[in-house]
Amino acid sequence: MSHPPAEPLSPAAAPENVSDAPAPVGRRFVILYVIAYLGLYLAVMTPLLVSLAIRLEDVDPDGKTRSLGLVVGVGTLVSIVAGVVIGVLSDSTTARLGRRKPWIIAGIPVLLAGAVVTGVASSVGVVLAGFVIGQLGLGSIMTAMQAILPDQVPERQRGKVAGLLGFTAQIAGVAGYQLAEPLRGSGLLLFLVPAAAACLALLPVVLFLPDPAVRVARHDRRGLAAVFRGLAFSPRRHPDLGWTWAGRFLIQLSLMFLSTYQLYFLTDHLGYKLSEVTGLLALSGGIGLLMTSAGAVVSGVLSDRLRRRKPFIYAAAAAFAVGFGIVATAPSFPQVMIGSEVILLGAGVFGAVDIALVTDVIPNRETEGAKYMSVFGIAAALPQSVAPLLAPFVLAIGGGDNYPLLFLTAACLAVAGGLTVRPIRGVR
Repeated sequence: MSHPPAEPLSPAAAPENVSDAPAPVGRRFVILYVIAYLGLYLAVMTPLLVSLAIRLEDVDPDGKTRSLGLVVGVGTLVSIVAGVVIGVLSDSTTARLGRRKPWIIAGIPVLLAGAVVTGVASSVGVVLAGFVIGQLGLGSIMTAMQAILPDQVPERQRGKVAGLLGFTAQIAGVAGYQLAEPLRGSGLLLFLVPAAAACLALLPVVLFLPDPAVRVARHDRRGLAAVFRGLAFSPRRHPDLGWTWAGRFLIQLSLMFLSTYQLYFLTDHLGYKLSEVTGLLALSGGIGLLMTSAGAVVSGVLSDRLRRRKPFIYAAAAAFAVGFGIVATAPSFPQVMIGSEVILLGAGVFGAVDIALVTDVIPNRETEGAKYMSVFGIAAALPQSVAPLLAPFVLAIGGGDNYPLLFLTAACLAVAGGLTVRPIRGVR
């Protein structure tokens, strides 16, 4: 299909109107925002990577794989629905605190309550109930935090800020493994400590960062039916938005195959003891943190200076493919670690540039920023539900526990995700 020779850039790619563009943010804003994200991801990643697997090993040792898929799948779907609805509501919020802070404040006690219920649970049903409660709180907080980036960070700084945000999940993952080892004896602390740390990290954002004055007129406030109508977006009208969403979904789905089943891969497939695994993963994560940090910061800064996003996404997808291939053929932990480090390097590059890419292509940034950021949040969160539901079918092929096929599937998904940026017209 041929392209018109001189199609103008989309509004998201064109230079921002000086009168509408946010003012440059300072070091204080960046530090508080990144610390808050780090704490928030500690509450997100620790259960997904280790806490739920350990809890379900105790509660349902025979059905732990199915139970993990059920708990993560249902909880994530709840978080997705809550996040999108809250995104639309947040855009129309006219509280004195602003549009975003009320939803952060509302999510904090819900997150803590969910952690307590999950931590004291003695059955799969109660673990599921607690995780769902916690996901409701996380959905409210994460939606508001995501919207702060397009609200307050100008385009020329987004790559740099996104680069710093891009590796917070990896730092949180490493910290989660480190926390899990001493807290394994207490189910309550295993979930409550990460949640409490997230809440403490969020307090400076609530207390010290500004929340821009709402630009929605009072007569424009919408009823519930209009809110639900506002949840949809048209990929046909906004193709850049659609391709960016698809790319994030595929990349995150590939990563979820590894992060969700990494612990069981080492114990059930390679024969390591559970007591050994948390220490090994913490070691791997510590080294991977350097890889992720380098990939995120360097790619974020370079993508701003070069005003290009696509080459970095291609490079990240290539790193994923190589890393998953190494893990899929691993006979022991050292090769798993090498493959994981390559994947984490790609994750750092992708995480930084993808966040900047998302904020570049969203339409109506001033009035619907939270809505579209929460829509993109679905692309990151939905794989948390899809991966645990699909993985058992892949693992069952060839007689069961087919982890090599699972990771080769993840490699193919990552490559497909990288190629989705090719049709995007609004960025280079």
